[in-house]
Amino acid sequence: MNTKISSTVQRAIKIINYLNETTGPQGIKNISESLNISPPITHRLLTTLKMDGLVFQDADSKKYSLGTVFIDYANKIITDVPFVSIIDPQLIKLRDETQETVGFYMLTNMVRMCVIEHVSNQEISRRAGVGNRIPLQLGSSGRVILAFLSEGLQAQVLNLLPEEERKMLQQQLEIIVNTRYSINEEEITKNVAALSAPVFGAKGKVIGAISISGPVFRWHKESMEQHISLLLKTAESISKSLY
Repeated sequence: MNTKISSTVQRAIKIINYLNETTGPQGIKNISESLNISPPITHRLLTTLKMDGLVFQDADSKKYSLGTVFIDYANKIITDVPFVSIIDPQLIKLRDETQETVGFYMLTNMVRMCVIEHVSNQEISRRAGVGNRIPLQLGSSGRVILAFLSEGLQAQVLNLLPEEERKMLQQQLEIIVNTRYSINEEEITKNVAALSAPVFGAKGKVIGAISISGPVFRWHKESMEQHISLLLKTAESISKSLY
Protein backbone atom coordinates (compact mmCIF):
# COMPACT_ATOMS: atom_id res chain seq x y z
CA MET A 1 0.00 0.00 0.00
CA ASN A 2 2.75 2.44 0.94
CA THR A 3 4.61 1.58 -2.27
CA LYS A 4 1.49 2.33 -4.33
CA ILE A 5 0.94 5.67 -2.62
CA SER A 6 4.59 6.59 -3.07
CA SER A 7 4.43 5.66 -6.75
CA THR A 8 1.33 7.82 -7.27
CA VAL A 9 2.92 10.78 -5.57
CA GLN A 10 6.12 10.38 -7.56
CA ARG A 11 4.18 10.32 -10.83
CA ALA A 12 2.23 13.42 -9.85
CA ILE A 13 5.49 15.22 -9.01
CA LYS A 14 6.93 14.17 -12.37
CA ILE A 15 3.93 15.70 -14.15
CA ILE A 16 4.26 18.97 -12.19
CA ASN A 17 7.99 19.15 -12.95
CA TYR A 18 7.35 18.40 -16.62
CA LEU A 19 4.81 21.23 -16.91
CA ASN A 20 7.25 23.56 -15.17
CA GLU A 21 10.15 22.72 -17.47
CA THR A 22 8.35 22.67 -20.84
CA THR A 23 7.22 25.67 -22.86
CA GLY A 24 3.49 26.21 -23.33
CA PRO A 25 0.47 24.07 -22.36
CA GLN A 26 0.82 20.32 -22.86
CA GLY A 27 -1.65 17.64 -23.95
CA ILE A 28 -2.15 14.30 -22.23
CA LYS A 29 -0.44 12.44 -25.09
CA ASN A 30 2.76 14.51 -24.84
CA ILE A 31 2.86 14.22 -21.07
CA SER A 32 2.19 10.49 -21.15
CA GLU A 33 4.82 9.71 -23.79
CA SER A 34 7.46 12.02 -22.31
CA LEU A 35 7.13 10.58 -18.81
CA ASN A 36 6.37 6.98 -19.83
CA ILE A 37 3.12 7.02 -17.84
CA SER A 38 0.05 5.40 -19.40
CA PRO A 39 -2.60 7.80 -20.76
CA PRO A 40 -5.33 6.62 -18.33
CA ILE A 41 -3.07 7.14 -15.30
CA THR A 42 -1.87 10.49 -16.68
CA HIS A 43 -5.46 11.62 -17.15
CA ARG A 44 -6.43 10.49 -13.65
CA LEU A 45 -3.50 12.29 -12.05
CA LEU A 46 -4.13 15.48 -14.02
CA THR A 47 -7.79 15.42 -12.99
CA THR A 48 -6.78 15.20 -9.33
CA LEU A 49 -4.16 17.93 -9.68
CA LYS A 50 -6.70 20.12 -11.46
CA MET A 51 -9.22 19.72 -8.62
CA ASP A 52 -6.62 21.01 -6.16
CA GLY A 53 -5.60 23.93 -8.37
CA LEU A 54 -2.15 22.49 -9.08
CA VAL A 55 -2.75 22.41 -12.84
CA PHE A 56 -4.94 24.44 -15.17
CA GLN A 57 -6.73 23.03 -18.23
CA ASP A 58 -7.51 25.32 -21.13
CA ALA A 59 -11.19 25.03 -22.02
CA ASP A 60 -10.55 25.17 -25.78
CA SER A 61 -7.33 23.22 -26.37
CA LYS A 62 -7.85 20.87 -23.37
CA LYS A 63 -4.12 21.20 -22.70
CA TYR A 64 -2.59 21.59 -19.26
CA SER A 65 -0.25 24.07 -17.58
CA LEU A 66 0.75 24.78 -13.99
CA GLY A 67 -2.05 26.16 -11.82
CA THR A 68 -2.13 29.54 -10.12
CA VAL A 69 -1.55 27.94 -6.71
CA PHE A 70 2.16 27.89 -7.53
CA ILE A 71 2.13 31.69 -7.63
CA ASP A 72 1.00 31.64 -4.01
CA TYR A 73 3.76 29.15 -3.18
CA ALA A 74 6.32 31.44 -4.79
CA ASN A 75 4.96 34.42 -2.87
CA LYS A 76 5.19 32.45 0.38
CA ILE A 77 8.83 31.63 -0.27
CA ILE A 78 9.60 35.25 -1.10
CA THR A 79 7.77 36.46 2.01
CA ASP A 80 9.79 34.13 4.23
CA VAL A 81 13.18 35.42 3.05
CA PRO A 82 14.57 38.93 3.68
CA PHE A 83 12.98 40.06 0.44
CA VAL A 84 12.31 43.68 1.32
CA SER A 85 15.82 44.29 2.60
CA ILE A 86 17.22 43.03 -0.71
CA ILE A 87 15.29 45.36 -3.00
CA ASP A 88 14.24 48.27 -0.77
CA PRO A 89 17.43 50.33 -1.19
CA GLN A 90 17.11 50.20 -4.97
CA LEU A 91 13.44 51.21 -4.86
CA ILE A 92 14.23 54.17 -2.59
CA LYS A 93 17.05 55.22 -4.90
CA LEU A 94 14.69 55.05 -7.88
CA ARG A 95 12.15 57.18 -5.98
CA ASP A 96 14.79 59.77 -5.13
CA GLU A 97 16.16 59.97 -8.67
CA THR A 98 12.76 60.25 -10.36
CA GLN A 99 11.14 62.28 -7.55
CA GLU A 100 7.97 60.22 -8.05
CA THR A 101 6.27 57.42 -6.11
CA VAL A 102 7.80 53.98 -6.61
CA GLY A 103 5.84 50.82 -5.90
CA PHE A 104 6.58 47.12 -6.10
CA TYR A 105 3.67 44.92 -7.15
CA MET A 106 3.61 41.16 -6.74
CA LEU A 107 1.58 38.61 -8.63
CA THR A 108 -0.88 36.86 -6.31
CA ASN A 109 -4.06 34.95 -7.16
CA MET A 110 -3.94 36.33 -10.71
CA VAL A 111 -4.05 39.96 -9.56
CA ARG A 112 -1.24 42.37 -8.76
CA MET A 113 -0.88 43.58 -5.21
CA CYS A 114 1.17 46.53 -3.99
CA VAL A 115 3.57 45.13 -1.37
CA ILE A 116 6.09 48.00 -1.12
CA GLU A 117 5.55 51.69 -1.76
CA HIS A 118 7.84 54.68 -1.35
CA VAL A 119 5.80 57.83 -1.84
CA SER A 120 7.26 60.87 -3.58
CA ASN A 121 8.50 63.64 -1.33
CA GLN A 122 6.88 66.24 -3.53
CA GLU A 123 3.88 68.15 -2.18
CA ILE A 124 1.53 66.68 -4.79
CA SER A 125 2.20 62.96 -5.13
CA ARG A 126 0.65 59.64 -6.02
CA ARG A 127 -0.22 57.09 -3.31
CA ALA A 128 -1.57 53.66 -4.30
CA GLY A 129 -1.44 52.08 -0.85
CA VAL A 130 0.23 48.85 0.25
CA GLY A 131 -2.24 45.98 -0.09
CA ASN A 132 -4.04 47.55 -3.06
CA ARG A 133 -5.10 44.80 -5.51
CA ILE A 134 -5.75 45.41 -9.21
CA PRO A 135 -6.62 42.94 -12.04
CA LEU A 136 -3.71 42.11 -14.34
CA GLN A 137 -5.41 43.43 -17.47
CA LEU A 138 -5.57 46.94 -16.01
CA GLY A 139 -2.67 49.38 -15.85
CA SER A 140 0.96 49.25 -16.85
CA SER A 141 2.12 47.11 -13.89
CA GLY A 142 -0.48 44.46 -14.61
CA ARG A 143 0.38 44.36 -18.29
CA VAL A 144 4.13 43.91 -17.79
CA ILE A 145 3.39 40.96 -15.50
CA LEU A 146 0.78 39.46 -17.80
CA ALA A 147 3.08 39.77 -20.83
CA PHE A 148 5.59 37.35 -19.35
CA LEU A 149 3.25 34.75 -17.86
CA SER A 150 2.93 31.31 -19.46
CA GLU A 151 0.35 30.87 -22.22
CA GLY A 152 -1.90 28.95 -19.86
CA LEU A 153 -1.91 31.60 -17.18
CA GLN A 154 -2.34 34.37 -19.74
CA ALA A 155 -5.35 32.53 -21.11
CA GLN A 156 -7.04 32.57 -17.70
CA VAL A 157 -7.08 36.37 -17.86
CA LEU A 158 -7.56 36.96 -21.58
CA ASN A 159 -10.42 34.49 -22.02
CA LEU A 160 -12.55 36.47 -19.58
CA LEU A 161 -12.35 39.64 -21.68
CA PRO A 162 -14.59 40.73 -24.58
CA GLU A 163 -13.08 39.85 -27.97
CA GLU A 164 -12.19 43.42 -28.97
CA GLU A 165 -10.57 44.16 -25.62
CA ARG A 166 -8.71 40.84 -25.70
CA LYS A 167 -7.25 41.49 -29.16
CA MET A 168 -6.15 44.99 -28.20
CA LEU A 169 -4.50 43.72 -25.02
CA GLN A 170 -2.73 40.90 -26.88
CA GLN A 171 -1.20 43.48 -29.23
CA GLN A 172 -0.01 45.50 -26.25
CA LEU A 173 1.51 42.41 -24.62
CA GLU A 174 3.48 41.59 -27.77
CA ILE A 175 5.02 45.06 -27.71
CA ILE A 176 5.85 44.77 -24.00
CA VAL A 177 7.69 41.49 -24.54
CA ASN A 178 10.07 43.38 -26.84
CA THR A 179 10.36 46.68 -24.94
CA ARG A 180 10.11 45.31 -21.36
CA TYR A 181 8.11 48.30 -20.14
CA SER A 182 4.61 49.79 -20.30
CA ILE A 183 3.17 53.28 -19.90
CA ASN A 184 -0.32 54.37 -18.94
CA GLU A 185 -1.85 57.82 -18.56
CA GLU A 186 -5.10 58.17 -16.58
CA GLU A 187 -6.03 54.59 -17.42
CA ILE A 188 -7.15 53.56 -13.94
CA THR A 189 -7.10 56.79 -11.94
CA LYS A 190 -7.82 60.24 -13.31
CA ASN A 191 -4.81 62.59 -13.33
CA VAL A 192 -2.38 59.73 -12.59
CA ALA A 193 0.18 58.16 -14.93
CA ALA A 194 2.61 55.27 -14.48
CA LEU A 195 5.67 53.65 -16.01
CA SER A 196 6.28 49.97 -15.18
CA ALA A 197 8.74 47.13 -15.81
CA PRO A 198 8.66 43.42 -14.89
CA VAL A 199 10.74 41.74 -12.20
CA PHE A 200 11.81 38.11 -12.55
CA GLY A 201 12.68 35.50 -9.94
CA ALA A 202 13.97 31.93 -10.02
CA LYS A 203 14.37 30.38 -13.49
CA GLY A 204 13.40 33.68 -15.07
CA LYS A 205 9.74 33.49 -13.99
CA VAL A 206 7.97 36.83 -13.70
CA ILE A 207 7.02 37.54 -10.08
CA GLY A 208 6.00 41.18 -10.11
CA ALA A 209 6.60 44.69 -11.39
CA ILE A 210 8.17 48.00 -10.43
CA SER A 211 5.99 51.02 -11.06
CA ILE A 212 6.87 54.73 -11.03
CA SER A 213 3.71 56.81 -10.77
CA GLY A 214 2.77 60.44 -10.33
CA PRO A 215 0.35 63.22 -11.26
CA VAL A 216 -0.07 63.45 -15.00
CA PHE A 217 0.65 67.20 -15.14
CA ARG A 218 4.23 66.35 -14.11
CA TRP A 219 4.60 62.62 -14.83
CA HIS A 220 3.47 62.22 -18.44
CA LYS A 221 4.67 60.31 -21.48
CA GLU A 222 7.48 62.74 -22.31
CA SER A 223 8.87 62.85 -18.76
CA MET A 224 8.44 59.09 -18.30
CA GLU A 225 10.39 58.33 -21.46
CA GLN A 226 13.42 60.06 -19.96
CA HIS A 227 13.47 57.51 -17.12
CA ILE A 228 12.83 54.27 -19.03
CA SER A 229 16.50 53.33 -19.08
CA LEU A 230 16.85 53.89 -15.33
CA LEU A 231 13.75 51.82 -14.60
CA LEU A 232 14.91 48.94 -16.79
CA LYS A 233 18.34 48.91 -15.15
CA THR A 234 16.76 48.87 -11.68
CA ALA A 235 14.35 46.07 -12.63
CA GLU A 236 17.20 44.03 -14.10
CA SER A 237 19.36 44.55 -11.03
CA ILE A 238 16.58 43.49 -8.67
CA SER A 239 15.79 40.46 -10.83
CA LYS A 240 19.43 39.33 -10.73
CA SER A 241 19.44 39.62 -6.93
CA LEU A 242 16.46 37.25 -6.78
CA TYR A 243 17.73 34.53 -9.13
